[in-house]
Amino acid sequence: MSIANVVEQMELNYIGVGIRKISQLIRFGDFTDDGSDAIGDVIMNTTIPAGSFILGCKATVKTGFTGDTTATMKVGTSKDAGDISGNATINVLAAARNLVKASFISSDAGLIAVSSTQTVYVGVTGGADFGSISAGLMLVEVYYFSTNVELTSDHPTEVSLNNA
Repeated sequence: MSIANVVEQMELNYIGVGIRKISQLIRFGDFTDDGSDAIGDVIMNTTIPAGSFILGCKATVKTGFTGDTTATMKVGTSKDAGDISGNATINVLAAARNLVKASFISSDAGLIAVSSTQTVYVGVTGGADFGSISAGLMLVEVYYFSTNVELTSDHPTEVSLNNA
């Protein structure tokens, strides 16, 4: 069985569990800096649906977040939280690929259960202040298991409503 068939069968099984992701290309100018701390914040455009389990995140930094001595990112389910990025920071000062972190909710549970639609927050912290950062471009991806059948006709691996 090819990998494409495996993926298709995972997506089409009767309970609908499949690995999905949300992703967003985030530019330096997308962040807001309220001036109260050294963190610039972005709320991702796409939410994670209820009935999901968040696995973790991945960043691909095309252009480093330069202008300060350090630049670290955390991804979370609330502002200034880092639970999606494993309660750890990811160095985004220089260009890099495959910056992967597993989610972390507590010492005995790694997956984050999503009981209602979940907004994802991304924060970048500068060494002195986010206002010192002058450039940056990265792709942020958040991976999750969905326990819901996606009822759309947009993708061949999802349940189609065309014949319903």
